Amino acid sequence: MNQVHFPAGQRPVYQQLSAQVNQYFQQQGIAKSGDQRLYRKAILILLLFSASYAALLLLPAPWSLAAWFIHGIATALVGFNVMHDGAHESFSRSRRLNRLAALTFNLIGSNRFYWAQKHNRNHHSFTNVDEVDEDIDALELFRMSPHQRRFWFHRYQHIYVWLLYPLTSLFWFFALDYKAYFRQKIAQRPFSHRLSAADHLEFWASKLLYLLIYIALPLSLADGTTVITGFLLMHAILGFLFAVVFQLAHIVEQAEFPQPTADGSMEDEWAAHQLRTTVDFATDSRFLTWALGGLNFQVEHHLFPRVSHIHYPALHRLLQESCNRQGHSIRSYPSLGAALKGHYHHLRQLGRSDG
Repeated sequence: MNQVHFPAGQRPVYQQLSAQVNQYFQQQGIAKSGDQRLYRKAILILLLFSASYAALLLLPAPWSLAAWFIHGIATALVGFNVMHDGAHESFSRSRRLNRLAALTFNLIGSNRFYWAQKHNRNHHSFTNVDEVDEDIDALELFRMSPHQRRFWFHRYQHIYVWLLYPLTSLFWFFALDYKAYFRQKIAQRPFSHRLSAADHLEFWASKLLYLLIYIALPLSLADGTTVITGFLLMHAILGFLFAVVFQLAHIVEQAEFPQPTADGSMEDEWAAHQLRTTVDFATDSRFLTWALGGLNFQVEHHLFPRVSHIHYPALHRLLQESCNRQGHSIRSYPSLGAALKGHYHHLRQLGRSDG
């Protein structure tokens, strides 16, 4: 594949949307980054994360297994609400605080540099484009895009996918991270720059620290069966939550999967591409918005990733009006259940036909 790129020249969709968003923040007199609402939530989540970790160390079985389970939920909350905004430099106006928030990804098992390459650079730029967006590459276990090969077992993927989603974070942290590290690329796209000595040190130090925190220290306080069972239980809930939340934004019936021309050019400008490939869900749910760090507002996030998620409900109303005037629309499912059905039917359709 030639280097994938968007058409050069004017970007009318993005320019108009961006102008309206900038005007909104100027009129409101507020920053695009997080504020006290986000910081209070982050403190609460980090307290739950710390307390559940202490409980899994100190409580006897079977109570410790309940603590491992709760810690899996807390870890997902850290990823959705703290790490994600930090990695997009929207957590705070402070670069140092954004870096600390992004570094929580190292604490919960992965790597800040890898996420920036995989998510910020590839996924956000070329959403749902085969061989570039690794989020739709399941090593042929699933067929997520109509442009991918279909195998006989994909006929059942809408069923077995739910059994494999709990393995997501284990595979991510213990396979994909290392694959990207040694290949120095995400999918077929090389890293934007070579890792520095500090990046190499951070990668290996954080991987070692993770094993010490989640394997070595628990084993010094409890029997091996309890620790391994708890560790797998934690990753089952973490992996399932990570997989489902991110899949509902792009791997659904309403999303499209545009492909580049032979010379690597995409059909639309970047913002129009995002509107075709990204879907919101349950935007009226205050609980899901709080818990998922605004990841139910994926259209708003993809268009303006450096705006903190606490502003997405307001941007949703603003962008709906603007997109309608331009002949575009914000695609959305009214509820979590509807989005899950959209994901299920998409996988079922792709498993049964080549279209």
